[in-house]
Amino acid sequence: MSIATDGYLYVTANQLHRQPTYQRGQDLRRKPYALFRTRIDAGPVLLR
Repeated sequence: MSIATDGYLYVTANQLHRQPTYQRGQDLRRKPYALFRTRIDAGPVLLR
């Protein structure tokens, strides 16, 4: 999750539950992976 300087919140949809660790060694992840964004009424988070 990231709040960017363009006024959007960006979130990725991982497929953690589909990784081999959780699926008896089989990789069940599927492309394309998703990146979502939504406009928010806030500024970016700047860490120092």
